[in-house]
Amino acid sequence: MSIEEVEVYHTPSGVGRAAIVRRSDGYFCIYKWIKLPVGYLPDVFVDSASANWSEAEISVNALYADKEPLIGIYGTVDDARRELRTLSGFVDAFLVNRA
Repeated sequence: MSIEEVEVYHTPSGVGRAAIVRRSDGYFCIYKWIKLPVGYLPDVFVDSASANWSEAEISVNALYADKEPLIGIYGTVDDARRELRTLSGFVDAFLVNRA
């Protein structure tokens, strides 16, 4: 699977990550991840990796393996950005990567 991340955002707390991705048809969609803080759940349910996306070392292929985008297809990156800002916790998210 080939993923073209157009923009990647992190929440100020560092636990949220969202990406605007170009679909094969030229439209855009949004993927979202939340890392639970260490100690939130017993270790049996989560790995002990960093709970902060800025510190995480995860390959793009691993991120998108078995992951579905959020509901919604957007005609422009601006439309996708506006929608991303409405996601819980992402109103103040900051851009960390732009293609």
